[in-house]
Amino acid sequence: MRIAYHCEDVVGRRMAGPGIRAVELSRRLAARHRVTLVAEGAGELENEPFRTSRDLGAVLRDSDAFIAQGFGFPLPHLLRFGGRLLLDLYDPVQLEQLARMDPHPTAEEIVQVGYVRRRLQYLIRRADHVLCASRPQRAHWLGWMGACGRLSPRALAGDPEASRLLAVVPFGLPEAPPRKGDSPLRRAIEASPEDRIAFWSGGLWDWMDPALAVRAAAIARKRVPRLELALLAGQRPGNAAPPMRAAAQEARAAAGPGVHFVDAWVPYEDRGAWLLDADLAVSAHKPSLEAELAYRTRLLDCLWAGLPAACTAGDVLAMDGEREGWARAAPAGDAEALADAIVALCEPTANEKARSAAARAAGEHTWQRSADTVLALLAEPAPERPRIIDRQTPAIAAVFARKALKKLFR
Repeated sequence: MRIAYHCEDVVGRRMAGPGIRAVELSRRLAARHRVTLVAEGAGELENEPFRTSRDLGAVLRDSDAFIAQGFGFPLPHLLRFGGRLLLDLYDPVQLEQLARMDPHPTAEEIVQVGYVRRRLQYLIRRADHVLCASRPQRAHWLGWMGACGRLSPRALAGDPEASRLLAVVPFGLPEAPPRKGDSPLRRAIEASPEDRIAFWSGGLWDWMDPALAVRAAAIARKRVPRLELALLAGQRPGNAAPPMRAAAQEARAAAGPGVHFVDAWVPYEDRGAWLLDADLAVSAHKPSLEAELAYRTRLLDCLWAGLPAACTAGDVLAMDGEREGWARAAPAGDAEALADAIVALCEPTANEKARSAAARAAGEHTWQRSADTVLALLAEPAPERPRIIDRQTPAIAAVFARKALKKLFR
């Protein structure tokens, strides 16, 4: 099968979640199909099993299937494309928008949220398969699909649970373990081997709460004097996401001794060495609907590196981490509770126990497992799309007219 894979975000040496997902899934899908990745920076990738292009229209003209994350391409491309559409909605973009807006949004923000909503409605109606990252996300998108008329009796006849129409394809982890480096994290913050390093490994997005992590680390430092908190605070690569500064500014204003902001975006292939250089990870988010549906890739990386995590509760991976023993979660906004989690994971026995739990859980989250789900979808015929006009249309129109007249003269 010939697959066009489009990603709005940049790919290459430095990339964020959407680009990482596109590259990793393309690598594994290319083992069975001819895959062409269309994304900014794709031409710089070397020795990949997939092809690259900058011309989505030309690639689609020669493709049987189109995998897209929903944004960054003109919709007329879909009007001309008759093949199968796999719509990857692993990132709940509208909830991220709402989470970073204040109660009095600008006219531009209102228009942008409306645009995202209308585009999603069109794409969901057009999609043959929708992909999401977790069971909570699946419930969310099922609501959208029902409202868009995508859950028809005909589509569900051979797929009563809609498992092919809406499939859970989590963000994954490389099958190979991370490689140690020359202590890049400790060198960046000038830490000694005796220091305990708590590492904030993802971006400082506005729906996250790095200021809470800063306050919690200050409290924890009273009990763990050699505790250092390092936060990656580099500029996100690409232009797919709007600039976000509020959370970062709040965190910098709250920072005191032992807090370090590393103004760099770590190359994707180097991130393992940074994670292995830390004693524990810290992640905190603000209360929002985004948190309920998030699939925190920064916590997923903790599994890959066998790194214990102190985090706020609410998202699915934080709940998994508590249940499986590799994370300690605190209520959102509670600096004292997050400090308790940090202190607990600094204790050597507890830290080692959490590392073992993370290593056990990592095998359930590989990229190959996620790719296998997509490959299984492609191996079978696509679910039938609802038809605008079919042989029942005259009968449906007659029933509608009869009911409308009955209500009119009631």
